[in-house]
Amino acid sequence: MIRRRFICVVLPGLASALVGVTILLYGHAQADVLGGPLPAPRMPPDIMPLTPVEKLGKLMLYDSTLSNPSGYACATCHVAETGFTGPNSEINAFSGPQPGIVPGRFSDRKPQSYLYAAFSPEGPYYDPSLRTWLGGNFWDGRVSDLAKQGLQPPINPNEMANTPEGPYTPANGGYSPLLVQKLANRPYTALFKQVYGQDAFQVYTSKQIYELFGEALAAYQSSGAVCAFSSKYDASKYGKPAMNRYPLSASEERGRQLYFGQGQCFQCHSSAGVPAIQAITQGKDTLTMYCYANIGVPKNVENPYYQQTDKESNPHGYNSLGTKYIDYGLGANPNPAPDGTRFYKDVPGDIPQFRGLFKAPSMRGTDKRPSPDFVKAYMHNGVFKSLKDVIHFYNKRNIAVDAGGKETAFDLRKGPPPGYAPLFPPPEVLENIQNVTGVPPSQATSATESNGQVGNLQLSIQQEDDLVNFLKILTDGYTKPNPVSP
Repeated sequence: MIRRRFICVVLPGLASALVGVTILLYGHAQADVLGGPLPAPRMPPDIMPLTPVEKLGKLMLYDSTLSNPSGYACATCHVAETGFTGPNSEINAFSGPQPGIVPGRFSDRKPQSYLYAAFSPEGPYYDPSLRTWLGGNFWDGRVSDLAKQGLQPPINPNEMANTPEGPYTPANGGYSPLLVQKLANRPYTALFKQVYGQDAFQVYTSKQIYELFGEALAAYQSSGAVCAFSSKYDASKYGKPAMNRYPLSASEERGRQLYFGQGQCFQCHSSAGVPAIQAITQGKDTLTMYCYANIGVPKNVENPYYQQTDKESNPHGYNSLGTKYIDYGLGANPNPAPDGTRFYKDVPGDIPQFRGLFKAPSMRGTDKRPSPDFVKAYMHNGVFKSLKDVIHFYNKRNIAVDAGGKETAFDLRKGPPPGYAPLFPPPEVLENIQNVTGVPPSQATSATESNGQVGNLQLSIQQEDDLVNFLKILTDGYTKPNPVSP
């Protein structure tokens, strides 16, 4: 049966008020993919020599037998063709969060790309000089480093669905005995023993083997095959080291200047201001500082997680709040920071200072797609479907228009004046929003400049397009890998 779904898509950027357009999306012959499971990912060829542990990590990352039931790999939701995020254009178009191996179950957030996640500092930790939280992994920072990140999807009931032994999360001691058993009898088991010892499955406990699994995944994700620094930007005079293999077009150069200037993108999406990261990357810009911020992203009303309310069929992964669910990001992080800081006390969001903060991903690979018409989902919940939408949101989040198309800026906490309609739906979380009042850059003070001035950047349509064109040259693969030297 062909599955059809009607979606109301917001098209910002029109001179008039918000316009709703109903688009009919038709499923393909495998239409049930909209409810899962997804097809097995294609393992890309090696683009550079890998060490044994990196090769092992890659083989395990693409092993579709490691879910329960079999059929999902870690890479299923993080395919190389899309910059290691959601693999299905139709699902991205109506959702962003991906279906798990068990039909009908969806993750609560869009798969975060692990491109350049290897350089995220151990965290989260508070940096007083930058006045922000940095580091860790996942959108909400719930693990301290990349090796711990790979331990969670296999036992997430809405993803790979292995039943955990012990407490639910790996941070509390949980692991998958079934996955460990499989590792002992896979085509790459000999390589596992080569890396960790011929008697690894005898001398290590199942929990320790599970942790080695995460370490190997992280080794591949940290390799030059993933963190290649091989984009057009890297091949230009702005790369480290500077090269002259790619001259930026006039639009791309204007976009670069906006990115590091009026567009304010660099405030979160550049590592140039974090000496500790720059030292590790030898001056190469990861195009994120791995910080946490609330930029006022609207709720994604098409997120299937809101309908996932059946406790009986999914006791560990159901959504008890239904459509009233609010994603607090860092404020919903169940694990303490390395320094012991708790991000909520009893229920997510009960510590106001952490509400709505999400980790800023790298802009590298943000436009990576298998074809020009492929739809990617953006933001932690996948609410936006193009880079143009994203840039327009940053530019005009705080703008409302009247019937004649006249614009005015407004405080998100108060709403627009009578007769004006906002260009975007309200933020899901109002606390801690950067530039909540909508002050333009021309009126910024030293205090507000640190907040990025999101929401009223006063960019023209051409400038928005220039920024998009700059982001498009941040995808690796233009040259051979040019990774950080060991």
